[in-house]
Order: sequence, then C-alpha cells, then structure tokens
Amino acid sequence: MAAKFPVDTRALPRRVIRSRWFGLGVGAIVLLAWAAFLRDHLTTLRQYSWQIAPGALVLGLVCGAIYFGGLGLCWALLLRHIAGSERAPSLWTSARVWLYSMSTRYLPGNVWHILSRVAFAEQLKIPAAQVLSSATIEQVLTLLGALAIFGLTLPFWVVVPLAQAPLLLLVPLGLILIHPAVLGRILAWAAHRAKRPELAWHYSYRDMLGLLVAYSSAMLCAGLALYAVLWGLTPIRAAELPFVLGAAALAWAIGFLSIFTPSGLGVREAILTALLASVYPLPVAIVGSLLFRLVLTCGEFLAVALAWIYQRVEVVRGIERSGAE
Repeated sequence: MAAKFPVDTRALPRRVIRSRWFGLGVGAIVLLAWAAFLRDHLTTLRQYSWQIAPGALVLGLVCGAIYFGGLGLCWALLLRHIAGSERAPSLWTSARVWLYSMSTRYLPGNVWHILSRVAFAEQLKIPAAQVLSSATIEQVLTLLGALAIFGLTLPFWVVVPLAQAPLLLLVPLGLILIHPAVLGRILAWAAHRAKRPELAWHYSYRDMLGLLVAYSSAMLCAGLALYAVLWGLTPIRAAELPFVLGAAALAWAIGFLSIFTPSGLGVREAILTALLASVYPLPVAIVGSLLFRLVLTCGEFLAVALAWIYQRVEVVRGIERSGAE
C-alpha cells in the first residue's frame, strides 16, 4: 500500500490564490468579460459621432510621462528618508532606477520590478532591506495619495449634491490616520504579524505629510491625463475637472486593491467607465477609460525612453570631459 502523506487542506486555498496561474486565470476572465461587454455595445460605439482631437491625446501622453516620472521622484524622496540623505544616491539616479525597474513588472510573476530594483540598489551600495522597505511603504503612500485626491475632489463632483460638502471631513480624518501614532503602529503590527521587519518604518509626521503631497501631486498628473483624453473625445467643461481627477484616483485605487489582476487590468477600466458614464455618453466613457490605460502605458515607456536618452547623453559628456582633461 502506498504511503499517505498528510496534506494541509487549509493551506491549499492560499497556495492556489498565490499561484501565478490563478492570477492569469482571473485576468483572462476579466478580459473575456470586457470582450463580451464591447461586443454588446459595438453598435452603439459605431453609431456615435466621434470627434477626436489628436493634440489632446498627445497632451495626455505627456501628462502620463510626467505622472510616471513623478512617481520615480517620489520613490527617490522616500528612499532618501529611509536610507538617509548622506547614504542615498541622487534623486535623479534613484528615479532612473525606479523607472527602469518598473518596466519589468509586465513579466510574469509580479515581483521582477522589486528584484530588479534591489539589484540596482546593490550596485549603488544601498542595503537590500532598505530597498524592500521603500518598495513596501511606496505601495501605502501611492494608495494614500490616490485616496487623498479622491477625498479632496469628491465634494466638488458634478454628480454629487452640494449638500454632501461635509465629506470634506474625510480630509482631517485622513491626516489623523497617517500620524505615526496611528499608521506607524499599524505598520509595526503588520511587520510583526508578517515577520517582515522592513514594514516597520519609523517616520516623522512632517516627513509623511511631505511625501503624501508628493504622491498626491503625481496622481494629479494621471488625472490630468484622463482629462486630456476626454477633452480629445467630447466637449468638456473646466467645472468637471474635480470629477475627472477624483474618478481617475478612485479607479486607480480600486484597481490597485484588486490584487488578482496585473496592474488592475480590466478592473480599473470597469470602475472608470461606470463613473464617467454618469456624466458623459456611454461610448465616450468606454473609449475614454480604454484610451486612459493606453495613454498611461505609452507615457510610462516615454518616461523610460527619456531617462535612458538623458543617461546616454550624460555618459557621453563624461567621456568628453575625461578626454579634455
């Protein structure tokens, strides 16, 4: 009789959820749902009187590049706070490392952007633990930055009654939650529970406010990219800007929290389509959400290309200076 080995059936669901194939399966289901949705609305999309302004889409591409470049600078600032300004590399060097590493997140596994960042950081003589800490805290700050934009703009949405202006109370509540006495303790508890000491980040309230402003500013650039995309598809008013900025931030946050889909693929577009459809025609909402993803993706590659070109120029200048000496 063959020997029977004990199997922890309670661990099986966790193993399945954490497997790469589970994520790919969920992503495939989301994409199939989108394909069915587009098929059902294909006639509506064809019959809509499209007026596309290429210049607005180019502006959206530029905003997308600034968005990713801004996130790189945000991580550089965060790394400087964690490693210390004396030990951390220059902001430009750290931002370039971040941009190069983020390009690898499209590879299967969803860990290569962290591993490549660690590899770059070792070359720059930065401890791997500090890079892992910055990469983890970065997720928290990016999410908080998106939620901050959403909370600040929500009372001014064109689809929200003015009577809901007390929602501005979300802002002071958020400022309380990021205090070291609150968020700092949560991070320490999470570090203990997950046995990941890099999560326990001891920060000052002033540092957190500065970083949150930086990440919120980067998220604003993403919202401006969406505004430019919509401007290229349909007449849009300046009064609708807070709604567009907040919708982009909320859709990004929900897509970020959908951990089973890569970069919130499909989920972000679904949420954004539902939000935009409350103000704009459904065809504009659908195409606008899909173009927004495309513009941000192209903006990311543009930012990486510009960083690479700048680095090459600096290398050539350095060689010329050495030759002149």
